[in-house]
Amino acid sequence: MSFFNDAQKDALLTGRYICSKCGARMQFEDEWEDILVCLECGHSVELERYGMEDDEEYEALYPAREEVAENLTKIK
Repeated sequence: MSFFNDAQKDALLTGRYICSKCGARMQFEDEWEDILVCLECGHSVELERYGMEDDEEYEALYPAREEVAENLTKIK
């Protein structure tokens, strides 16, 4: 298992991040380079989630804060 997914590997090698919604080139939002933004459609994604936006395995590993809170209230 690789630390990077295929989309991340391609982006690191080519320097091009492609929008999953419209296929246009994305660029970093600011100097911290942690969020990518598509200038065509406005779609944005955190760099660590690039290429995994619709990945159920990622969602299972990293649930949203609301999901964790909901599960905690069920346990009580």
